[in-house]
Amino acid sequence: MKIAYVNLSKNKVKIEDVKEFEAYIGGKGVATKLLFNVPPRIDAFHPENAVIFGIGPLNGIKLSGSSRMTCVFKSPLTNGYGESQCGGFIGYEMKKTGIDIIYIFGKAEKPAYLVVEDSNVEIKDATFLWGKDCYETEEILKKEVGGEVLSIGQAGENLVRFACITHRKGRQFGRCGAGAVMGAKMLKAVVFRGGRQIEVAYLEKLEEFREWLNGMIKEKLQAMKKYGTPNILPLVNEAGVLPTKYWQEGSFDKFEGIVEEMQRYVKRNSSCYGCIVACGKITRIDDVEVEGPEYETLFSFGSLCYNDDLKTIVKANDLCDRYGMDTISAGNVIAFLMACSEKGKMRFDEFDIEFGNSDSIINLIQKIAFRDGIGNVLAEGVKRAAKIFNVSDAVHVKGLEPPGYDPRGLYGTALSYLTSPRGACHMRAVAHRPNLVGLLDRTSPNGQAAMVKDLEDFYCVIDSLVFCRFLCLPVIGMYWDDIARLYKIVTGKEIKVEELKRIGERIFDLTMKFNIREGVENEKLPLIFFKPLKHYREFVIKREDLEKMLIEYYELRRM
Repeated sequence: MKIAYVNLSKNKVKIEDVKEFEAYIGGKGVATKLLFNVPPRIDAFHPENAVIFGIGPLNGIKLSGSSRMTCVFKSPLTNGYGESQCGGFIGYEMKKTGIDIIYIFGKAEKPAYLVVEDSNVEIKDATFLWGKDCYETEEILKKEVGGEVLSIGQAGENLVRFACITHRKGRQFGRCGAGAVMGAKMLKAVVFRGGRQIEVAYLEKLEEFREWLNGMIKEKLQAMKKYGTPNILPLVNEAGVLPTKYWQEGSFDKFEGIVEEMQRYVKRNSSCYGCIVACGKITRIDDVEVEGPEYETLFSFGSLCYNDDLKTIVKANDLCDRYGMDTISAGNVIAFLMACSEKGKMRFDEFDIEFGNSDSIINLIQKIAFRDGIGNVLAEGVKRAAKIFNVSDAVHVKGLEPPGYDPRGLYGTALSYLTSPRGACHMRAVAHRPNLVGLLDRTSPNGQAAMVKDLEDFYCVIDSLVFCRFLCLPVIGMYWDDIARLYKIVTGKEIKVEELKRIGERIFDLTMKFNIREGVENEKLPLIFFKPLKHYREFVIKREDLEKMLIEYYELRRM
């Protein structure tokens, strides 16, 4: 395993061949272990914080789901464990460079970018790129350098705490503020340009596995293939757990049929390297073309803001991708402001800020990216904004704004929001899917703890390999046995399922220990989730049920 240590303060690079991290597989596991090199309790914008990019054993092969990369850092939103994953072509390209992990720390004296090529990393002047958006930056670097590009936009440069890192104008390291950490380091972009051949232990068996996997995709992922992530929206809406009007309601009648409406504007599909799912949808309305909107963007700028204007959602998607901002957090802070306005807790003279006002969504995104006026407060995220506004209605866990699943009707999701090391997150356990399809009673505490714990450990392994969740979705996707088989095919090494489970548990424990070291507590759920959510039936989280799940969960984790 090759690890590149990039010290931006000293303008130096050191590359090491190491074997000591094999117990953590690669990707997330190794990056999380390395994160403990960051000095305890420092500010997330301190030069000694690190941005760690990593790939794993399954990257680089031509197989659906194999082109992923992980990013680990101390989060400026939560002050604790931060991570995100990104698809596209970046994981494939990094694998070909011969570098497995890049540990970036320090702060450049002037804007910089990195070129990673042939087991080497070069630090270059990015002054000419500073101030440009993600699209512009990528276009320039692909023309001048080639390869594949990760970049930040104006949101990252201005330290918006939920700034993301963008790849190929629509793929992101989206959550927890990695783009802001790069901005604090004056690091504008990272370019990967590889020429190394990828080795596979058993090529014929990989071909057999690919044939089996493609059959599974055709059988079980047709909706994902046709509609992308928005395919889940009707199910969530019908189940009464679609966050609406800033968590006040659980369904949005104006969104009925919106997935089919989107199909009118989809011009083509987009896929990651080697993937036949092609879940990305390139949408064009008038003069705006984006990859998406994904389900989370439809919820955050749609139902959460009580906005049914698809054109505005697409425009908001485009601006966030250009400026480099997480659409989940951006939609949450805007909807939070709308809720404050509705309740008369705040007055705004610049323009109308009320639910359903699509113009205000666009205006606020621009203000947030440049920290202009009220945008300077919203750029801090809902937890800090609520303190500044002196209100108590902000919805978050550990400082991270929740995704598009109301936990009042999804008990597994409620538990996973609390136990996720990065805060309110649907991807650490993907518990909403088995809850929604009835694998467990979604409003009962029974069995949720064991399910969440198992899925958390499983996805720690997946993110260390690094592989795509959409090929490993609960109930319908690959699971422990399949992953063990694929690992042996690619590496030639056998890891039994029980050992894989121990590795997943080991990695998850590391993420929890990092939060403990940083003083991040497992906060309680926001108060609104203990108030009834009315749909065709009433949903609410009972405190005794939540306590039961937590007790069972920590007994399983032996903590």
